[in-house]
Amino acid sequence: HPTESGFNTDVLALYDWAKARSGNSSIIFWGHSLGTGIATNAARKLQEERGVQVDGVVLESAYTNIIEAATHNPFAKLYYYFPGFEYFILEPLNLANLFFRTDENLKMMSCPLLILHAEDDGVLPVYVGRKVFEIAHSAYKDKTKVKFITFPEKLGLGHDYMSFNPELPALVK
Repeated sequence: HPTESGFNTDVLALYDWAKARSGNSSIIFWGHSLGTGIATNAARKLQEERGVQVDGVVLESAYTNIIEAATHNPFAKLYYYFPGFEYFILEPLNLANLFFRTDENLKMMSCPLLILHAEDDGVLPVYVGRKVFEIAHSAYKDKTKVKFITFPEKLGLGHDYMSFNPELPALVK
């Protein structure tokens, strides 16, 4: 069964492997959706446990924490008002120790941070991404290290297709 600590262990092992082979190249953590919590968890652990700062973090379709993401998800909203929503949907996440606290991780990080969100994201609405940006921007001492880029609805990138945008490599650089 996947666990939050297991994801952290895997990402840090991958980081070690890449770092050993990358020479002086930069290494960034890039998380999409659920992966945004994983990426910030790993960046925070690397910083706190090893005193090493990752070269950057990119968050695509970010959320604050898994509980809030579940309550903002349009699919979950169908069931939100039914009795037992918290017990059947949210409580199992707590019991499994799945929190993915992007919001808390950002308060402890200081590496360059880029947040990407499509205005037509139907899974995690853009206002959730803006909230992530506001949390990071208020927590970072160096505000210039935090960037938020939205992609207009007319591009049709939704939740899963930001990587198809031909301008993305230039934006990341």
